[in-house]
Amino acid sequence: MLPKKIYDRKIKLNFENTLITGPKGVGKTFLIFNFLKTFKGTYEYYDFSDYREKQFKFDADLIIFDNFDFSIEIPDKITFITSNENINLENFKKIELRPLDFEEFYAFEKLSSPTHAFDKFLKFGNFAKNAFVEDYFKEEYLKETFELLPYNKEILKFFFSHIGEKLTLYQIFQILKKRIKISKDSFYKTTNELIKNKIIYEVEKFNAPKSPKKFFAYNFAFKDILTNKKNLLHKFENMIFLELNEKKIYYKDTLNFYLPQKEMGILVMPFANEDAIIEKLDKVTDVKKIEVITISNEIEIKHKNFEVEVIPFWQWRFAE
Repeated sequence: MLPKKIYDRKIKLNFENTLITGPKGVGKTFLIFNFLKTFKGTYEYYDFSDYREKQFKFDADLIIFDNFDFSIEIPDKITFITSNENINLENFKKIELRPLDFEEFYAFEKLSSPTHAFDKFLKFGNFAKNAFVEDYFKEEYLKETFELLPYNKEILKFFFSHIGEKLTLYQIFQILKKRIKISKDSFYKTTNELIKNKIIYEVEKFNAPKSPKKFFAYNFAFKDILTNKKNLLHKFENMIFLELNEKKIYYKDTLNFYLPQKEMGILVMPFANEDAIIEKLDKVTDVKKIEVITISNEIEIKHKNFEVEVIPFWQWRFAE
C-alpha cells in the first residue's frame, strides 16, 4: 500500500530496469513510490530487509526488489532494485541517489518562507522522511538511522563529528587507535567502503593530493547528535558541498571550495561583513569568479581581479 503523501524528486524513474543506490535515508523507496503513483500496470513489491518468508510470483509487469541482497536470481521482467551499497548491474540503468537538496526540501516541507525552510534544513538535515515526521521526532529518526548504518560506529562518529576539518587518514587512524581496538587494515577498509558507498565524501587540496583532505557527511545533521562541539561553519560548509553539482571539487588555502572547470571559488562565510570578505578576497588568485555564501547577508562588492557575488544560501540555491 502506497503512503498517502509522496512528493516529487528532481529525479524521475522510467519503466526500465533500474538500480537505485544510496545510503540509508536518502529516499530510494519513496522514489519508487513516486513512480507508482501514476504507473498503470501491475507490480510486485518485495522488501529484503523484511525477514518474513516471501512467496515470489513474478506475474506482474514490474518487479520491485527493495534492499535487495541477491539471495535470488533477478527475474526476466522489468525490475527496480534498491541497494545501500554503490554497486553496478549489467543491463540496468543506475541512479546514485543523494538526500534532498534544499530546493527539494523546500518543496517537501511546503513552507512559505525560504528563510524558515533554511533554519529547518540546517537543524534537521536532508533526509526525505523528515517531511513526514514531526519536528519533535526528527532527531530521534536521525539517531535511529545512524545506528542502522552497518559500519564501525566509532569510525562513523569520528568522520561525522569532524566534517570540514583538514585531516589525513593516518592522523585519523592514530587518534582512533587510542580510543578503540582497531587494525590499520580494518580502518582503511571501512573508510574505503564509506567513501565508495557515499556515506562520506573526501575533498582534496587542489594540485596537492598528499595534503590533508576535508571529509563531509551525506547528512550534515549527524554532527549535532554525536558531539556537543558545535561548529556552524563546518556544518554550513557540508551543506553547501552537497548542493554543488560538480564532479571535481577541491579546496585551497584561500578557498573553501574551488571548481576548476568554471575557474570559480566559493567562500563559506555564515555571518560575513564587508571588511572580513574583502580581507579574504585579497588573498585569492587564479579565478574568474568568487561566490561568497552567507546565511542571511547580501552585500555588493567590486573587486579588480574577478567577479564577486555575496549571497544568502537560500537565494544562491534558487538562483541556479
